[in-house]
Amino acid sequence: MTPVRAGRRPRSAPKTLPGRIGTALFMVFVALLFSGLGIGGGVGLADGLKYSTRLSGTPGLLKITFCETTGTGKQRHTDCFGAFRSDDRRLTDAYASIGESFKTGTVLPVQRDADGHCYLVGVAPTAGRLAGICACVVGLVAGLAALCGAFATVMPQLGGRIGAALWSPWAGRMLSRLLLACGIGFALFGVTGVIGWLALP
Repeated sequence: MTPVRAGRRPRSAPKTLPGRIGTALFMVFVALLFSGLGIGGGVGLADGLKYSTRLSGTPGLLKITFCETTGTGKQRHTDCFGAFRSDDRRLTDAYASIGESFKTGTVLPVQRDADGHCYLVGVAPTAGRLAGICACVVGLVAGLAALCGAFATVMPQLGGRIGAALWSPWAGRMLSRLLLACGIGFALFGVTGVIGWLALP
């Protein structure tokens, strides 16, 4: 058996308490970040999905009259405004908005919500939102895994027991299948969305 040199700790020695706490705090931050993005992004995309699939809202055409860009850097955002007319010609809105950038004069098939905001309909926006939802599910799983890891870092024995109970072989198989399905869905919907966006005016 090889003796351990003075001043050096064996690799199997546990981390110090401050080190475990620091690692756990970092993992909690990562967990909150990924979980927040996963939940918030998924809810937002799912809400827009009901419009892009024409399950909600008023169908019609939006003719872009002008666009406005606000913010700088990562906060930079462009909204376009124009005249909306429903397909049944019963509703018109001279100041409807859409959260995309288009050329003036472009006519788009959209769904208008009760607040006057419009959403693109068709294959491209639907596929894009489905790809985003798949990515959000993966992000949420990663956040939950980081949270479990943080708990296990602070209390290894108890965390190991809880992890063994939560991540049973059956749960592990189901989670693997879910992540695989999300990965395939993200790839397929992503490619479809990109092709659809390239075909937009």
